[in-house]
Amino acid sequence: MDELQDIINKNQEHWKNEVESGGHYTIPDLNLNTDLLQQFAKGELLFWSDPCAKINNPLLKKIRQYEYADIKGKKVLCLASGGGQQSAMFSLLGADVTVADITQGQLNGDIQAANHYGYIVKTVQCSMTDLSVFDDESFDIVHQPISICFVPDVALVYKEVFRVLRKGGLYHVDHINPATHPTSYENSIDGWDGIGFRIGSPYIGGPLRIDENGNENMTSGEVDGEFRHLFIDIFCKLTEAGFQIKYIWEDERNLVTALNPQNGIPPCDGSYESGFSVIQRYINVLSSK
Repeated sequence: MDELQDIINKNQEHWKNEVESGGHYTIPDLNLNTDLLQQFAKGELLFWSDPCAKINNPLLKKIRQYEYADIKGKKVLCLASGGGQQSAMFSLLGADVTVADITQGQLNGDIQAANHYGYIVKTVQCSMTDLSVFDDESFDIVHQPISICFVPDVALVYKEVFRVLRKGGLYHVDHINPATHPTSYENSIDGWDGIGFRIGSPYIGGPLRIDENGNENMTSGEVDGEFRHLFIDIFCKLTEAGFQIKYIWEDERNLVTALNPQNGIPPCDGSYESGFSVIQRYINVLSSK
């Protein structure tokens, strides 16, 4: 079987299981407040739903306004973004939304959200590496939350996104900071040691693997369907595809000085979440065609 197709099939099965088990990213957001959404779009709030915190970083506010200003009527592709969360936000702000995802179960969440709120959403089951179902220059905005980590080469996605974006269109893609991976591993050389987080694995890109003992690592065992992309790929392949990078910023939750207590950074106690609190977890990139 083709290696890429094998990876797609593996991740499709993974997200099918996530839907069946009720994973966090598969649950549609059915409690959105339109007033909060408008404040979010204006750059006033960190999140588009409760609990939320105010933005007090001037540059972050500028980025938010640049991305979401005058979004009503714009054609938005939520890429590899099923589950009824991002699509609900864009739709309630007045955008014409299409969702592309490899798993029908995830797309069902977007349909559920649309039925709940009373808007229309288009859903397409496809891989983010093949958007041939869409015509050239079909969208004003492509929004991709953390999902590009499930393809071996970001260039495969960047090329497709560039094609389907209209001239002047925006591409928002979120990446996992490659430095964070070992803090979440559970093996003999990485992760929590009772005092802090050790990083012993080599800093290399490529597939994450599961060894014979069930430990996640970068060097031995079966490929698990997720990939560690290095900065040279994340950024250089974006510009090689033709994009102009506008803004790069850290996970927004780390850019405020006073968080709502429910959104606070967890203590460093060895948990999966706290492992990501010692090194910036996500990197947001906004570029234009």
